[in-house]
Amino acid sequence: MNDLYSFHAQHRNTRVMHKWEHYFEVYERFLSPIRHSNPVVLEIGVQLGGSVEMWRDYFGPATRIYGIDINPDAKQQEDIVTKVFIGDQQDRAFLRSVVHEIGPPDVMIDDGGHSANQQITAFEELYPALSDNGLYFVEDTHTSLWRGRFADRQDQQSFLQFSFARCAQLMEWTGKAENFQVLGGDQNESLANAASEFCRTTKAITFFDSMIVYERARRRVPRHMRR
Repeated sequence: MNDLYSFHAQHRNTRVMHKWEHYFEVYERFLSPIRHSNPVVLEIGVQLGGSVEMWRDYFGPATRIYGIDINPDAKQQEDIVTKVFIGDQQDRAFLRSVVHEIGPPDVMIDDGGHSANQQITAFEELYPALSDNGLYFVEDTHTSLWRGRFADRQDQQSFLQFSFARCAQLMEWTGKAENFQVLGGDQNESLANAASEFCRTTKAITFFDSMIVYERARRRVPRHMRR
């Protein structure tokens, strides 16, 4: 039982929190290495404040924690070390104003409305704003399969489909046959600008049941060798 799951299972939270149990293992896997680095945490979907309380307990009192919620009542979850912004995660101008105020987040958690447009819009605005080694978690991605009211984009794209396409973007260097020879020699770095910003700054995308995790990091142009 890791510390995050223990916090939830032992009901140490004084505010209401609703999470799938297997999320705690995922969070522990990615967050434990930065637990004591006082990361800047931004969570969409404050609701009744239980998860904000959990992050505070996990990361410690020096960590800056921010929340975003569309419900003005979520302001009640603020305290001296936590700030909640009230606004719509589909409002790009609002999201930019949040980032402008708080600076680059180290940990971004989307536990908001879970519709395709909400998840994709928030990602497009907030992922590029992460710190160089930031982590971006999107919860409840099973709603991509529920369709209905969650399929609210004109192009009918779900967040799962959106993320599958991002996987291909990770291979913008290696996915072009014409690059193969160059990537096998000392001139591989000449292709540094032959990939998108997303490719150059994304280390990995990991899919779990109902959750997707993006790891941000500056990448070097890949190189293959025969010895």
